[in-house]
Amino acid sequence: MSRANRKRLDELEPLIMAQAGKLENSVYGIVDRVDDGVPNIIRRWKGSIGRMVETDEEPTILVGEKFEPLILKHKKYKAVFGGRAGMKSRFASDAMVGEVNSCGSKVYAIRERMKSLKQSIYASILATIDRLQFNGFMPVESKWEIRHKTGGEFAFGGMQNIIDMKGSVNFKFFLMEEAARTKQETIDTLGPTLRDVEGAELWYIWNPESSNDAMSKEFILPYQAELDRCGYYEDDYHIIIKTTYRDNPWFMGDESLKMELSKDESKVERGLMSKARFDHIWNGAFNDGIEDGIIHEDWFDACVDAHLKLGFKAIGAVTATHDPADTGTDEKTIAIRQGVVFTYMEEIAAENGNRALDYACGIAINHNVDHFGWDCDGMGALLRDQVEANFKGKKVDTWMFKGSHSVHMPEAVYAFSDNYGIKGQKKNKEVFRNKRAQRYVELADRMFKTWEAVTAKERGEAVYHNPDELISFSSDINCLTKLRAELCRLPRKKNNSGMIELYTKADMVAGITMSDGRKLSIPSPNLADDVMMSFDRPDLVRPVQSNAMPPSLNLPRYR
Repeated sequence: MSRANRKRLDELEPLIMAQAGKLENSVYGIVDRVDDGVPNIIRRWKGSIGRMVETDEEPTILVGEKFEPLILKHKKYKAVFGGRAGMKSRFASDAMVGEVNSCGSKVYAIRERMKSLKQSIYASILATIDRLQFNGFMPVESKWEIRHKTGGEFAFGGMQNIIDMKGSVNFKFFLMEEAARTKQETIDTLGPTLRDVEGAELWYIWNPESSNDAMSKEFILPYQAELDRCGYYEDDYHIIIKTTYRDNPWFMGDESLKMELSKDESKVERGLMSKARFDHIWNGAFNDGIEDGIIHEDWFDACVDAHLKLGFKAIGAVTATHDPADTGTDEKTIAIRQGVVFTYMEEIAAENGNRALDYACGIAINHNVDHFGWDCDGMGALLRDQVEANFKGKKVDTWMFKGSHSVHMPEAVYAFSDNYGIKGQKKNKEVFRNKRAQRYVELADRMFKTWEAVTAKERGEAVYHNPDELISFSSDINCLTKLRAELCRLPRKKNNSGMIELYTKADMVAGITMSDGRKLSIPSPNLADDVMMSFDRPDLVRPVQSNAMPPSLNLPRYR
């Protein structure tokens, strides 16, 4: 039989079986709105996913219009992410149950880690079957399966032993629910594994977490502009959909969800919830914050184009900083600022630290920098002669930063904000474990002050800070998303001394134990280190012009 005839038979088979009474038809009704509790159905479809035919039959499954492409088109990868009340999980369960019911398909419902059936969506699938009132399903809990009389089934499992997954055959769908913490190894394995059934698809459903996570890098960041513009991306391989409560036709009729939304909006207005957390919960934004983090996401967001928001200019000394990142797979990086405004950042693809340094020096020269600093912990200490050679004949002041050194001005009294629980008058040497911790708290303080000024202005109030003590990141910088993740995922290290201490890069990559017991590996913050190092020498910040604002001290603060 030719491939074309086989494909045609595959399209007709479920319809023939349904007409013979061997399968119940699943008819999908596409809903664009709900009026007084009554769904407005604009189209009806039946068949198998990717091979639907239009029908006039009564729907057995109702689908929000945002999800219609997922049932009409076949793509190997289908990804749905977003915020609360976006209906992504309910839609996925309905569609998979409908597919097994109509076509006898086999679905493997997967989690990254699953030690028991209770950790799966087994109960959710049973509840969906009951709600849709489909017959022919038979739960087999002991085998972690739900079977259908036609031979279709749901199987449930985890990815603890990824080798076992490579032997999974005859499944048409892999469904990865709560996929936020899916590892890159899993992503790389599932695609090639799902290949034995024509029309096979891999569905990912999740609420995004950090922009540095594997799922974000694979399915969001490469398509960010299109997803931000219309919440939808499609190519030959993917359909990717971002969904929020605004895409849920039933949302306005759900009084409980409306109350939750209103409550959280009120908390933001009263300063009891950060705008970043609200956007993560309800709008599917990245959650780059971390437990015990020293920099809040809202602070970072306020610093983007802060010089435009507050009316000061990027003038003064031009300073470049470079992280050679000579170990592991870390990216080498460079950051450039004029005055307190960062105008350029780049991750450098180079085979080693020496090549990266030559490139960074070239970028710095092209930007006519006045100052050039680099991280000299590790291999960086060996780069002094190479730096001098690169800048020979140039009027460029160079310096090395060593975060493991003792603090700057150790006998001076700690003079930063009260965000870090430091009580009474203490000297810098009594507060900070080392210079790296001190400079990061100084950076955090700049960002906090910038947030104070920007949010006050947005409320029609005002607060004055010397612009030399603020910071701004130009929105033209290409790697702002990654910088946000790095700066907002810098946790303070717990210790018995009460001193402010940060985890080393090696500690972060190896994994930090969170309060819930999970171990979180955090990529090396090289862009963040460039920004922090840039302010290692306060004399390199020259006065900048500003539109003065009258002082106001009544500002909300939250932790």
